[in-house]
Amino acid sequence: MSGAREITRLEKLRDAFPGAVRVGLGEASVDDVSSLYESAGYFVGPELRRFLTEYREVSLTWLYRGIEVEVTISAEEALSFYPGNIRIYSRKVGLPLTPVGSAFATEEVVLIANDGDIFLAGDAGMQRVGNGFVQSMRALISGDWDKTFF
Repeated sequence: MSGAREITRLEKLRDAFPGAVRVGLGEASVDDVSSLYESAGYFVGPELRRFLTEYREVSLTWLYRGIEVEVTISAEEALSFYPGNIRIYSRKVGLPLTPVGSAFATEEVVLIANDGDIFLAGDAGMQRVGNGFVQSMRALISGDWDKTFF
């Protein structure tokens, strides 16, 4: 991608997340990230590819009670989570889930379903954040999301 297109992407992301104190972008291409997922055995269909086109290698940082909190969308990080746990999380919600990143100091896995639902999962359990990445991240940043574990 050209530098101008990356700046536009960064500006678009900053506009989408006004509550973030920092928005960062990595340099990996959609093809490189897709290859990582395919090598790990994940199906890279149109929905996942669309998500990766917009949100691959993104980090969002915001303040919660004066402490910086971060969500990182990174294939390398996401694919470091144990695949057996991802299968368990998928069974819990009845949908195939794909790990796309990590959240918080507790390193919760960020998961996406084909319908656009975003989930967080970790040692404490699993939570649905919302539908759509932008809406879900805005909810996390504002703190206005259903924090019920299932």
